[in-house]
Amino acid sequence: MIFPFTQHRQGGFTLLEIIASLLIAAILGAIMFQYFGTSLTQSTVPIDRLKKALELQHTLENITEDYESSDKSSTYLETTLMAAIGGEGTDQVNTYGEYHVVDNHFIKFVGQAEALAIGGDPKDILKVTIQDDIDEILAVLFTAQ
Repeated sequence: MIFPFTQHRQGGFTLLEIIASLLIAAILGAIMFQYFGTSLTQSTVPIDRLKKALELQHTLENITEDYESSDKSSTYLETTLMAAIGGEGTDQVNTYGEYHVVDNHFIKFVGQAEALAIGGDPKDILKVTIQDDIDEILAVLFTAQ
């Protein structure tokens, strides 16, 4: 039996269903971006910090390599190595790398404390501290032998 008043519904979505789906997707997208936004925009920060730290380590390795290939005398420490590293408080870009010199002076140990070597004190322990532009610091002591 055929009913003349029966409507044949075609498959598909109405315009209202499509607009509602897009609206729900946009709201969920905004919520997800707020939740994950910081991790997405700041995801390269740890990699950049690691890269800077490795560059600073490489710089200190270059300085140590110069020391190891020398005669390790107090004259070498005072005249050559100190001058090559640079003055305290200065920014350096040289064959060692790019760094800021925090400490570059001779020290002595009094008891268990560190003190600045002055006047007639032997100049056999050179303290070198370098820093990069993200405030990571490396320090090393070079000794005369």
